[in-house]
Amino acid sequence: MENILSRIIKINIYVLVFLIPLFFLPFTFEAFEYNKQLLMFFLVSLAFFAWLAKMVIYDREIRFRRSPLDVFVLAFMFVAILSAIFSVDKGSSLFGFYVKFSDGLVGLLSLGALYFLITNNVSAKKEESDISMPGLLKTFSWSVFGVVLLSYLSVFGGLIQIGRFISLPAILTSRLFNTVSGTFDGLAVFLAVAAVFFVGQLLTSKEKSSILRYLFLASIVGLLVIIDSTPAWLILITTLTLFVVLSLWKRVFRDNVNRLLVPIFLIVIAGAGISLQPVRSVFGESAAIANLPKEVILDQQTSWKIGLGGATESVKSGFIGSGIGTFFYDFTKEKPSSINQTLLWQVRFDRAGSYLAEILATMGFLGMLSYLALLAIFFIISYLFLKEKSESLFLLMFFTSLFVSQIFYYQNTTLAFLFWLVLGLSVISWQKPIKEKQVSFKDFPELNLVFSTLVILCGVFFAVMYFFNVKYYMADMNYARGQRMVVGQERTAYLEQAVRLNPSRAQYRIVLARAYIDELSILAVGPQTEQNSARIPLLMQAGVEQALTSTNLSPNRASIWEVVGKIYRDIRSLVREGAKEASEKAFKKAIDLDSNNPALYTELGKLYVMNDEPDNAKEQFSKALALKPDHVDTLIQNALFLEREGDSDGAIEKIQSLLVNYPYNVELSFQLGRLYFNKNMVTEAINRFNNVIALSPNHSNALYSLGVAYAAKGEKALAIQAFERVLQLNPGNQDVQSKIEQLR
Repeated sequence: MENILSRIIKINIYVLVFLIPLFFLPFTFEAFEYNKQLLMFFLVSLAFFAWLAKMVIYDREIRFRRSPLDVFVLAFMFVAILSAIFSVDKGSSLFGFYVKFSDGLVGLLSLGALYFLITNNVSAKKEESDISMPGLLKTFSWSVFGVVLLSYLSVFGGLIQIGRFISLPAILTSRLFNTVSGTFDGLAVFLAVAAVFFVGQLLTSKEKSSILRYLFLASIVGLLVIIDSTPAWLILITTLTLFVVLSLWKRVFRDNVNRLLVPIFLIVIAGAGISLQPVRSVFGESAAIANLPKEVILDQQTSWKIGLGGATESVKSGFIGSGIGTFFYDFTKEKPSSINQTLLWQVRFDRAGSYLAEILATMGFLGMLSYLALLAIFFIISYLFLKEKSESLFLLMFFTSLFVSQIFYYQNTTLAFLFWLVLGLSVISWQKPIKEKQVSFKDFPELNLVFSTLVILCGVFFAVMYFFNVKYYMADMNYARGQRMVVGQERTAYLEQAVRLNPSRAQYRIVLARAYIDELSILAVGPQTEQNSARIPLLMQAGVEQALTSTNLSPNRASIWEVVGKIYRDIRSLVREGAKEASEKAFKKAIDLDSNNPALYTELGKLYVMNDEPDNAKEQFSKALALKPDHVDTLIQNALFLEREGDSDGAIEKIQSLLVNYPYNVELSFQLGRLYFNKNMVTEAINRFNNVIALSPNHSNALYSLGVAYAAKGEKALAIQAFERVLQLNPGNQDVQSKIEQLR
């Protein structure tokens, strides 16, 4: 049994090192981070339990290797726990923000457990243990090979070609596909770290480097050139420059200094990559390979501004931040109004452009200081032991690249895993500062009983966690299925199942609430059967209940309050009392959380328009335009005020002038067509509605209005054709069916 436990530890650690960069599953809504997090938790907890059981039950003694870093690791974990306990969104702090997932407490504690597994079960040399540092690094090399191979297939369309002969999941044939993070920028950052890893191996290995190693390094650099990610180039330049300077300072390669030509050459390539964009220069601006999708990342200046603003918001946030995994809250509270003048003004970022800035915002100054102290002690000890062991320079390079990536990029699951893995391996390589503490139970059977009981309780805890994680995984599978479906009872059923399996996920509940209201709006215009009449009030009640529950689960998420406001606004005609007040309250709460978002003021203004409160509406529209003078939705609402005041010609003139600047705006074209029709300019209205449909083929309102316009012009066949398309999009709509029958 003891051998079985040892093998469990060994297999789980090796599998983790190999699979984390490669692992994904297409069954959940988010295919990469969520699945990597679950894999990491399952394998780390299983290995950790096997390690404890082996010591306590079979060896009957506790053997623990202590290093100078242990206290700092535990201090950082302790601050993270405090931050999660007092978080503004405990669900996000515990499991990570939905879709990101890599910033939760469970994931961070798994990484802490991984660190202690590595330092206590891995040896520096292969002959000393079944789990060795050279073996793990070789396993990682094979994992990188798999990532590079799949990435080349994705970039050059190889997976799409394979998909024509073999049925592949849709995600594999996506242009963005890579196994590391689902974005090319995330892949590029990983490849920059991997490039540093292979450069370190080439330069510090005692074995003669083969031509295959150089070719593989060249293939990594080739991918970096194709992706052309600025954070990745900065990581390469910064890390390799530090490496060259340190090597010269310590005279590590005094016997053959020309070996440093490899990192110097890569520094030159990285510099050229930032300034010259070689792929575009060679293949042209329009080439597909020169236009790979770029990830939208919050810029460094704004990231640090929000991080500092979040950490200084209150005394509590100054110490422990808003809560691990809650950068979305800090962003909406602290984002500058200047962001409204950029193309990204509508994006609610859930992560900073720098992991260090995110720590400052979500874990406060205590979190930042404990993390920097951990890094400082690591670098000091690594520098001191560099004199005695030149091979330790390799791990120092590797770790430095991961640290630099946290400055220029956020931290995903793969990068976080590598950070803590290399931290543990570096401690192993030091050897001298490590001291082994040993406590035997042979003379203290009572103490053995206490520890055995604790191990059993630990096993029960992990078993309970596995059970809930399986439930939550099934919930996300149902959520993903529901999201892929159109509005209707089948979609609602999948979302209901997701909520039943994971009732604590606010994201599921607010989407289910929206699904209920969408289904209600379809039934309201459909055949008034006894079944539909009975279902409408149930849908309305269920939608409101789910919306309110979501706000209880995540009371500080502006996006949820915004949806709640829209739901109450949509049902105000069915609920005469309280709907308007509830909608107004929800929008104001969203504004309180996201005060520099012009869209929220506009949505509140629309509510006032619908409730015939023009003065209040104009006040909200003015606030929106003060934040973003070119906010088209608000400008449209102001133009429509002219129509309500009897100045249709002024409204038309205003919309026409806006269309000059925004010719592809669907709402502008639709409103102009409606204004034309109301002025009996039927031909102009038809042209405008056709323009809307050309831009948005499934625009139901435009198709319906086009049918009405054709009918008014006497072109019955074209009117019927337009109404039939509306009916396809809205099955059972009685009004549309009635119009078709009348025309026929």
